Amino acid sequence: MSAAKATATAITQIPPETSTPTILVIEDYSDTRELLATLLQKHGYRVLEAEDGVEGLLKAGWMYPDLIIMDLSLPEMDGVEAARRIHAQAKLSQIPIFVISAYLTEAVKADVHAAGCTEIFAKPFDAEILLARIARTLVADDEVSTSISAR
Repeated sequence: MSAAKATATAITQIPPETSTPTILVIEDYSDTRELLATLLQKHGYRVLEAEDGVEGLLKAGWMYPDLIIMDLSLPEMDGVEAARRIHAQAKLSQIPIFVISAYLTEAVKADVHAAGCTEIFAKPFDAEILLARIARTLVADDEVSTSISAR
């Protein structure tokens, strides 16, 4: 997807302010992206979607999701580089990133952790475990935000 098309798509999809957690799913394989989106929506999350690393980086910067789930093998920019660039931006640096990939060698896992990703899941993933870790992560982030704002 071109940057101009991604920009136009992202601008038309800017979500209204809400307390419902927003999750950005960055996945090039449409079946997996749709599966994740449906699963997350059924559990009360708002979902944004991106098809490649560049589009994901742009949408993260425009929409500030509460959490990002991404594949590693992405066109335009791979998941590790996208995670590095997302976390290099001050406003995005605290967004938890979950990686889902079929290719998880020890070297890949080390790269993923070095890029600041929170969780790693092998494909096929267990939906119940994924949902539990999302909930745990979002609650922990909310508790940190509440304690900081109370100071």
